[in-house]
Amino acid sequence: MFSKECKLHLKTVNQTPLEHIAKALKTAVKLQLLVPALIIHSVAPRCFTNTATNVMKDILKDRSD
Repeated sequence: MFSKECKLHLKTVNQTPLEHIAKALKTAVKLQLLVPALIIHSVAPRCFTNTATNVMKDILKDRSD
């Protein structure tokens, strides 16, 4: 079902296929939810000043744990 590369990646990140799907989708949703905040911030810089940065830091921190 999975290629050798996929199996190797899952082993490298120490996740089952379902864990990987859940984590990847969670990250995708978080990033998609940032789009409106970034668009608003682009025209009104006083709004959402640190939102994208904080969320992306949280995502990266979660990946390193």
